[in-house]
Amino acid sequence: LTAFANTQMMYPACVVILGKLLAKKEDDKLPMGGYITILVTTGIMMLISLVSVFVPHDPVNVLGQNIGFWNLMTQYPIMIGSIVLLVLFWTCGKEKRAKNGLALCNIKSGIVLILVFVALLVGRIFIGVFIEDLISGTHNSLDQLLSKFTNIGLLINLAFLPFNFFFVIIAFFGEEYGWRYFLQPVMQNKFGKRLGVILLGLVWAVWHLDADFMYYTVKDGPQMFAVQIVTCVAMAIFFGYAYMKTGNIWVPVVMHYLNNNIIPLVSGQGSSVTEQSISWSHVPVAAVSFIVFILFIFMPVFNSKSAKANK
Repeated sequence: LTAFANTQMMYPACVVILGKLLAKKEDDKLPMGGYITILVTTGIMMLISLVSVFVPHDPVNVLGQNIGFWNLMTQYPIMIGSIVLLVLFWTCGKEKRAKNGLALCNIKSGIVLILVFVALLVGRIFIGVFIEDLISGTHNSLDQLLSKFTNIGLLINLAFLPFNFFFVIIAFFGEEYGWRYFLQPVMQNKFGKRLGVILLGLVWAVWHLDADFMYYTVKDGPQMFAVQIVTCVAMAIFFGYAYMKTGNIWVPVVMHYLNNNIIPLVSGQGSSVTEQSISWSHVPVAAVSFIVFILFIFMPVFNSKSAKANK
């Protein structure tokens, strides 16, 4: 099912792009090359996903790791689409990028926020493990986590994350262009800065409903969905804060990528996030550990009246 999960990440941006094309006026300047790349890449991935239903195939071994064959097939359009997208967005012109939320602005602030995000993400992991050990009355989980951060294999994988980003960027742009660039201002203009971003997190969580019940787990769907609500609201707050502070959609794109890749590596799942076992006790643990992100809802940027990102 990973082929379907990969493809689903593309849908939010596709909706925004199709909306822009349908509402296009004569004087609108759209980065058509990049937009078409996203639509075509999504179409190919949808086709691969559908074929996977009718033509099952055994996993293949890549560098000692078993990877679903159709999952692997979706990686090719993602990699090619990512490179083409970057080139076309870069060459479409500064004016088109600025008018369509693609500007690479406030880079220094963005880098600082990304580093803060990574630090808080690691901190959240340690808080969650610490709480789990308190509940169990042991320190086994914390010891295992600390040992992972001294594992050379993990450190190498983490070091390669910045380089791999450019080959999968289209998937994470696929989500963030829909959630942060388009829907966040809409929700904030209608419900206010704080409530708008929280409601966006709830919408984002519901959007994961199919994955919660059929992909991440097949037996603990309600528990997974409850944890997903906490996760998406917390991430929506921090990603929304970062986007409002920088006006740079690429900042939450990078954060989304790092979150989705650091967590599986540290948890020992590798590239897989399927077949998880979730209990109801994970919900309060998640709520407490995510407080490092949730507290950003009280930042002054959420006090201003305009829902436009700061630039």
